[in-house]
Amino acid sequence: MALPSTLLKTPDNKPSRPSFEISLDSPALDEVDCSPATRSQLLSLKRKASALSEQGSPCTTAPFLDWRLAVINSTLDLRRGQRQALAEASPSYQAQGMSKAEIVAVIGKDEKSLREEKAVLMSSRKMLEGDLNDLVTSKDALADAYIEELRMSLHAASSSKEKYPGKKTPRLDRKAFATLVNEYLETTSKTDTGAGTPKYCNVLGFWLPSDSIKCAHIIPFSWNTKDMAHIFGSDESPLTSKRNGLSLQTKIEQAFDDCWVTVVPSTTVETTPTKWKLVVLNAAIMDNIFFTDYFSITSQRFWRWKDIHNRELSFLNNNRPARRFLYLRYTLAWLHANDNNWPGFKEIVPPGTVWASPNKPDGYLRKSILVEIGRRTGDKLPNDLIEAGAFEDPDSSSKVADEVACIRVTEKIEDHLSGDRDPKSEDEDEDDEETGKEASDLDDC
Repeated sequence: MALPSTLLKTPDNKPSRPSFEISLDSPALDEVDCSPATRSQLLSLKRKASALSEQGSPCTTAPFLDWRLAVINSTLDLRRGQRQALAEASPSYQAQGMSKAEIVAVIGKDEKSLREEKAVLMSSRKMLEGDLNDLVTSKDALADAYIEELRMSLHAASSSKEKYPGKKTPRLDRKAFATLVNEYLETTSKTDTGAGTPKYCNVLGFWLPSDSIKCAHIIPFSWNTKDMAHIFGSDESPLTSKRNGLSLQTKIEQAFDDCWVTVVPSTTVETTPTKWKLVVLNAAIMDNIFFTDYFSITSQRFWRWKDIHNRELSFLNNNRPARRFLYLRYTLAWLHANDNNWPGFKEIVPPGTVWASPNKPDGYLRKSILVEIGRRTGDKLPNDLIEAGAFEDPDSSSKVADEVACIRVTEKIEDHLSGDRDPKSEDEDEDDEETGKEASDLDDC
């Protein structure tokens, strides 16, 4: 599948082939009244750009992203060549009814779109590659998934700039985030859309009243800083992503947030999309009831924690949370269980090697930071967990950033483990009034 050279944001922020009044690949632009040297260079740039675009996209993620970046660079070179040719043309030059100034303006729009896409590719390459590997099952699906991931990145950047001008880390609109996650996972009923629209629990695998479901942040939004972006190998903090959420029954969401339960790959054999399961880390609560189904909505009246231990998560489409977020959450849960000396938890959770991914051999988090987090929390992280999910950064210039990020991220982890977390403000909570009655301590389950 050959992608167009340019993917622009339409009014709904969805990248698509731009509909210009004149095609920038039109032969009419080859006939601009310019010097022979400029025309020769222009035709050479056009042949190079056309050859790259027409050869078709590679079928695996890393070569695809390399190819796409090459297409962007060659097209930008071509646009600069067209600008130069038009600069040499007479002021009265026209093509297909458009003036010289109008054509230059069209080129400017195209260049802006290309630069925006290039910025996403260069700043978020690791995350983009990991997400595509999680989602893609065919060559055509790779191109479609790339366009969708690009749309999300451009939309997030645009929304942040428009809504929070001048702020590095905007406050989270929790309702908007929940809507985003529910749309992505299709966990809000499309048939019953009245008050109290049912929502789907990704663990239980049943539709429940909306006041029984919460949208869980895999990584807390309060961690949404440049330091967190650095640990993921990105220039932009990724925690507002719709792949940083799950739809969970309220008690399960609380247990997930408190690190009593966590989510891991179901098997060491990687699948696309990935199969996930929930594990309960505290064996002492296995027989406790956490949910009573008074209305016979599910398959049983009483749900105990042992009923969902090792239970495979249920999804309604091929969309999944990002492995990098679940890997960091698993690391956090491991540290929490270790701090609480829960007996047998190391046998309950799978070995770190379950996170090793042939599609992501270089890992999800910076190894230097993960090792330092382990050291500062008492050398508690098992080596196979670190080796399975961490990448090495050969750039020695990142050492200072590594140290700063490690200090701040470790503080976040230690605060979370101690229960000292950022309180939710009234206007940010997703559904406090509806779910407050479910917020009792897990000890009461």
